Amino acid sequence: MSLLLGGVNMIEYSIFATTSWFLIERVGRRRLFLAGSIGQCLSMVITFACLIPDDRIIARGAAVGLFTYIAFFGATWLPLPWLYPAEVNPVKTRGKANAVSTCVNWLFNFLIVMVTPIMISNIGWGTYLFFACVNGCFVPIIYFFYPETARRSLEEIDIIFAKGYVEKMSYVKAAKELPSLQPLEVQEYARKYGLVDRNASEGGGRDARDVEEKPAISGGSSNTSRDVVDERGVESGFGDGVNTSEKADRE
Repeated sequence: MSLLLGGVNMIEYSIFATTSWFLIERVGRRRLFLAGSIGQCLSMVITFACLIPDDRIIARGAAVGLFTYIAFFGATWLPLPWLYPAEVNPVKTRGKANAVSTCVNWLFNFLIVMVTPIMISNIGWGTYLFFACVNGCFVPIIYFFYPETARRSLEEIDIIFAKGYVEKMSYVKAAKELPSLQPLEVQEYARKYGLVDRNASEGGGRDARDVEEKPAISGGSSNTSRDVVDERGVESGFGDGVNTSEKADRE
């Protein structure tokens, strides 16, 4: 029976992990984080509640709680911690931030595997109560501090944090207020919030209006999508996919 339940558990895990491919952009990161935390919390509540009476028949409900936990986890918290840190960090810190998030992820995996058997042996159903509280604690943190990044370019995400910092508002509110930006609008907002020098176009960087007026030098195609952020913006961590520096053009 243990092997059968384990096999069904992993099949369910893979199915719900696959659904995350289709949900991340449509539903959004914040909603998935919140739904996952709430669903995992309630699943742990079901698990420890069914174990409290110490009845073998009622305890079968604990398996239901564990299955629902895996479903919520596979669709939400399994993929998101690998994606979200890369989106919210600027290019200067993105590599280090991803390294830290990956290390923390695996260290806590190791910790949970090591301490869970000890907790179950000593506090029984209290183990699942503890995990329910941990998941519940994430809900207010995500609600107040995690801005939505779905359907945003990396440059727009930079502007979200700059807007929140300059206008002294929460980054969640800044993300809600900032409309979807076109490439040329990205430059204007970047200058507005100080991500690039307002006078960059005078020192060798090309202005957005010059891009519209001047045709491409070679190839007969416009380089408008690339000519939005100047070299200073790239060096400051802004403009991961939009680059106008002469060095980048030569490369």
